[in-house]
This record gives sequence, C-alpha cells and structure tokens, in this order.
Amino acid sequence: MKGRVACSSFVILILALFCGCNGIDKLPGTGSSGGALTVEMAQAPPASVVAGQSFGLAATVLNDTKNGGVTWSCSPAGACGSFSPTTTGYQIGTQYTPPVAPANGPVQPNLAYPVTVTATSVTDSSQSSSVTFNVAQSYVVSLQSYASWGLVGSITLDGTGKIIAGEADVSANGFYLYYNTPITGTYSLDSSGHGTLSLALPTTGEQETHGITAISSSHLLVVEEDNFYGYTFGGVGSMDQQTAGPAFSASQVSGGYSFTLTGYEGATHFNGSWGGMFTADGVGNLSGGVFDTSLGSGLVSVPFTGTFTPPDAYGRGLLTLQGVDCTPAPVTCSNADYAYYIVTPEVLRLTTANTSSLTTTSFAGNTGTAYGQGSLAAAATNGALHGSYIFSYFGFTSTANGGQQGAAAGQFSADGSGGITGIMDLNALGTPSTISLAGSTYSISGSPRGTLIAAGGRTYNVYLTDPNLNLLDPNNTTGSGGALLLETDAANTIGVVLAQTNATAAPTGGYGLILSDQANAPNGDGGLSGQFTVSTTSPGTFSGEADFQGQGNQNATLVTGPLSGTFTADGANPGRYTGTIMTAPCFPLYAPDTASPPTPCGTAFNGSTEAPESVSYYMANESEGFLVETDSTAPVFGLIEQQGTIGSGTGARRPRLKPRGLPKTYIPPAPPTNEVETSRRSQ
Repeated sequence: MKGRVACSSFVILILALFCGCNGIDKLPGTGSSGGALTVEMAQAPPASVVAGQSFGLAATVLNDTKNGGVTWSCSPAGACGSFSPTTTGYQIGTQYTPPVAPANGPVQPNLAYPVTVTATSVTDSSQSSSVTFNVAQSYVVSLQSYASWGLVGSITLDGTGKIIAGEADVSANGFYLYYNTPITGTYSLDSSGHGTLSLALPTTGEQETHGITAISSSHLLVVEEDNFYGYTFGGVGSMDQQTAGPAFSASQVSGGYSFTLTGYEGATHFNGSWGGMFTADGVGNLSGGVFDTSLGSGLVSVPFTGTFTPPDAYGRGLLTLQGVDCTPAPVTCSNADYAYYIVTPEVLRLTTANTSSLTTTSFAGNTGTAYGQGSLAAAATNGALHGSYIFSYFGFTSTANGGQQGAAAGQFSADGSGGITGIMDLNALGTPSTISLAGSTYSISGSPRGTLIAAGGRTYNVYLTDPNLNLLDPNNTTGSGGALLLETDAANTIGVVLAQTNATAAPTGGYGLILSDQANAPNGDGGLSGQFTVSTTSPGTFSGEADFQGQGNQNATLVTGPLSGTFTADGANPGRYTGTIMTAPCFPLYAPDTASPPTPCGTAFNGSTEAPESVSYYMANESEGFLVETDSTAPVFGLIEQQGTIGSGTGARRPRLKPRGLPKTYIPPAPPTNEVETSRRSQ
C-alpha cells in the first residue's frame, strides 16, 4: 500500500512537469509556457468616448502564477474619471466613467481632453498596459444679434475637429423656426486659439459658419460670419462648457434668476428687448416672476408664474411663462415657452420655443440668458450696487423702420446710496457721441430688480446677479458679479454690467476679440472674430489675425487677414482707452475688394477709402473689457477677453487671403486614437 502511494505521487509529479513543458496552462490566465508576466488590454475603449457615458474595460495578465488580476488607474490624476471596481481578477472587467474636463484649462489642439487609463498587475506592479483617448466634452453655444435671429444649443466636441452630437433651438423674425433639432458639424483652431465653427442642421440641410476664439478650454467667443447663410444673422455670443453635466436634473434649476432677451415682436412688427426675474423651485415650478417688455414706447411689466420641464441629456428643458406674451390694445396675453440649456446651475441660455403655432401675430421671438441672483435673490438695496463698473449695451435706439441699431459702452461709479457718475460712448446708427453720466441716479429696494435714470433722461431697469458670478465666462471662478440692463425709454436695448476691479490695469498678453454685426455697410450682416497680442516693444499697439464675412450675400467663405490696433489711456477716466482697429481688407467691408492681397484700411480702392475703425475700450481689469465703435461707419459693439495658456501645436494658422509670406505648411500632432501601450518585462 505504501509503495502504491509513493508510486502515484511520483507519477503525478512527472505529469505536472510534462504538462508544464508541453504547452498546457498551469492556471487559467497564466499563459501557455510559464514565460514572462505581461499585461494586455483585452477590451479597448469605444471609438467615441463622451464625458459621463460609461463603458467596460478589461485586461488580461499572462503568465501570472498567482492569478492576481489588475488594478485600474488613470491620468491626469483627480480629473480622469472613475472605475468600478478599481481591482479586477481574471476575465473580470471594470466599468469606466469618463470625466467632465476641469474648467479653465489650457487650450489644447482642437480642445482635446486626453485621458490615459492604465491596468497594472497586482502580482508585479512593474507590469502594466495603457490606452490613451480623447474624452469628448459638451458645450452650450449661444448666439444673439440685432433683430430676432437667435440660436441656443448643446454640441459635443470630440477633440479632433468633429461635432459628434447635439441639439439646438432656433428662433427668427417673429416665428419659431426649429424646435429641438439635431445638430452636427466641424470645427478647427489655429495656433493662436482662433478658428472656425461650422454648424449643420441635418434635418433641414442648413449650415452656419462662425469664427471662434478660445479663451480657455471651457470658454470661447463666437460670431456668425456668413452673411445670412445661417439663422443668427451675424449673431455674437459664446461657447461654454456644460460643467453642470452630464447628469442634468431639475434640481439644478433652483433659486432666483435675472434675465434679458433681445428679439422681435410679431404683433407690432418692432424689434424689442425684454428683461425680468423669476424663482425656480428645483422641481418644476416658477414663482415671483416679472416680465418686462420694452418696444420703444415705454415699459410694460407683467407678473407671472410658470413651470419648467426637467433637462434632457443635453441639458435642455422648457420654461413656460404664463400670460406674458401680450398684444397691444385690446390687450390679450398668452403663455410664452423658452428652451433653456444649462451651462452651470446659475447660467441658463434661452431662446423662444413656442410650439403651438409657427406664426402667431403676437409671437415674440427672442434670445438671451438667465443668471442666478445668489445671495441677492431674497432682497437687495442700493448698497448692492456700490463701487466701479463697466457696461455695454446694444439694441435699437428708435422705433423707426421697426428699430434703428445702436450700441454703447461706458463706465460708472455707484456710491451705494443711489448716485452715479461716469462716462459712456454711444453710437446711434452711425452717429457717435460721448456722454457724461454725472448726476445719474438709481434705486434698488427690496428686490434684485431696480431702476436707473441716466443723464439726458435715459431710463433703464437693472437686474442684479450673483456677486460671485462671472457674467462673461460662467465657469471662471474669479467673477465679481454685476447686473443686467434693459433700456425702457424710446430706445430698447439690453446690456451687461461688470464690476471694475482694476481700472489702472492696461491690456497685456493675448486676447480674443469679437465685433458685432452691423447694418450700414452693403455686406453688413456678419460679425468679426479675432485674436491679438499686445506688443511688448511698441506700447499701446497690438497685432494678430481676424476674419469676417465674405463678399456678397449668403457667402460662407470667410475673409481672413491681419488685425492690428492701438489703445491710448484716457487720463481723466482710468479704465477707458481710445484707439483704432484695422483689418485687411477693412471691416466692415463697404465695397467689393478684388485686389490681391486685400487692401488695408486707409487705402483707396475701387473709388473709395475706408479708414480704420475708431473705438473706445472700457476695461474691468486686464482680463476683460467692452468696446464700441466711435465713428460714423456703424454701431458696432464688441468684447475682448484675455486668453489663458494656449497649448503648443494647436494647429496651423489658416492661410490668409493674400499671396505674401504664407507660413510653411504645419502638420499638427495626430490626436490620440485609442492607442494601446503595453509594458513587457521579465518577471
């Protein structure tokens, strides 16, 4: 018996050795030969990785005699997503959730947000396998302009130049145009952060061409530049990362909001402006609302309640304001629906979305933004508006022909007790003037909604916003609040007020620039976008690149060329600068310029001479400011914002429309393409 046991043990030992030498696995997953331990990705990421959309990952460890599995990690640390579970055994996968990229990051090529996921052997931590991919991010794009043309939507950028998903709402000229329509397209950025955005509405075949300039990874300036090829008629606006997502919910729409809108009133056939406030309960109800209408014939205010629907996967929902859409005498009022898109819980981009009829006579088509009121929602006094501020507004300075365009920018000091002093530059359809604001007054009592009476009898409603909110760049935490304006006299304009935190800070570094559409020039329906850098060797000057609409109506080919300008400090009004902006060819383009290269401003061509634009700048600090054109060409308003870090190799600068000195062709680095990197070492 003992001999049989000894013999059996010997046979088992021989068989084990034989199996190990002849390709029979010792343990599941340990390899076929007992060779070096290695880690391999067994399940790769999908072709498109979108923030918040989870998917499975799996890794195999070969020749692991302990069958220890892998531990999952990623980079950049703290902003690369999550795993469930973080350690997996043989043939067991993990569920990975991609992250929403941190706001205010550097501008990477095509706004890419690359993440690297690594599976590391538990048995031997020196062995791992990694895969790198872009995580697509979602942005709200919002465009508004003179007249009713407006677009608000959510688009998902894949980090390689494609818009892979989205939806949008478009309102235009007194009727609702497209309701919750899918949207796709393409985009590109050059090495300065300046580029183009092409939006396509697949269900209609329509397309819009825009200029864009990136300020940070989460904030871009946008202008439509295709001269009515699309639906926002030269609109200006922004693209802001939806950091409130991807898990949008009704609870995010909560607290007090102030809003303004610009657009068109179908009943009177006048362009108009609107403003107001409301409180949302985070469930689906609106209360305490006031809806103010300014059509150039005085202010009409309507109290309202309402409802809202929860946001969908794109952060879109519907606000229903009860009884605010009113006709002239005999007065009848109906409900008004607005599509909203969440940027952050305190910033909702709005546009008309009445769906009961495409063309109702009382229909008002308009676009704007609702901003959170923060601590001022409960009550506010004159003391809430105290210190130095800059402002800009645009709209219609008379009701002639349904409204004549006008724009202004300025600065003022509020004493906290109802008194204001300051200065502003106004351009009323090409008639510029500089106006003192000395003796102006304001009143805020018990509500974030107040009034302001400026020198000369101009009247405005004031709607306060959260003192900690950046109204231009909602994801920027350095904001100092401000207010919204609604002009309520014979003009109807809307505007933004920003705290002036450093009036002595001169512009320095790189900036994004947008200029509005304007109506005086023959091709005057497109705006301008650009990027410039302030000179370190020639004080008070800057240079860069800009583009605007092409020649002729419905031209989606942008004119791109050099941009330069000057600025000189106004010693009597710190924070105010006067200067010029020059492009080649000139903006706005008065006459077809057939020369090659295009003719610079100030040079005669085709029997005419266009001078550089004269402008006034008003700086809140070195990071942001407003500007307005101060000559007779057009009532152009604009904005400059200081750029953050622009990642190296963002791409090639787009060829300028001229033959001189074109840069050598630049091939940007290829974006991550789910490339797997496997580390193999001897155990």
